[in-house]
Amino acid sequence: MMNEQIIWNYLYKKLNNPYGVAGLMGNLFAESSLNPIACNVKKYGITSKEYTDITDSGINDNFITDGVAYGLAQWCYHTRKKALLNMAKTKKKSVGDINLQLDYLWSELQAYKTVTKTLINATTIREASDIVLLKYEKPANTSETVKQKRASYGQKYFNKYFVSETITTTLNMKNAIELRTELGRKLK
Repeated sequence: MMNEQIIWNYLYKKLNNPYGVAGLMGNLFAESSLNPIACNVKKYGITSKEYTDITDSGINDNFITDGVAYGLAQWCYHTRKKALLNMAKTKKKSVGDINLQLDYLWSELQAYKTVTKTLINATTIREASDIVLLKYEKPANTSETVKQKRASYGQKYFNKYFVSETITTTLNMKNAIELRTELGRKLK
């Protein structure tokens, strides 16, 4: 299963709101392209996979304080990276495990009550996307252009995982009703 499908399913179970899920996913895409091992470590002459492996093995004792933005939400601040690493150790999983990072993201969002409440109750992708951008991610650039771009990423996931599934479900129900009606005619 692709990362985006895993993320959509996980977040939908938690939020039960396609607008909230799409808004959050649009921001995660902007941060990491939905890659749980995303990080910029080229200056160290290693790959993201190597960085993850040396962190998991304990060789990278600077993970918490090295300033490298890491994972789905590009966690960078030392307390956030420490909590992610501690969760990985406790659960005996790789720091780059997508399910671990989703659990961490969800646990972290619990401290952002306004963000979580908005994601659960959002009625538009833009509303959900903006709250994540402004109150959770908090990048240096929060311009209108950035807001529009992140919401557009969210729209892509909304269309793919909510609209298309809704249409498929509706068509399947319609086909089932038509089949049942046809079967009923033949049995008469």
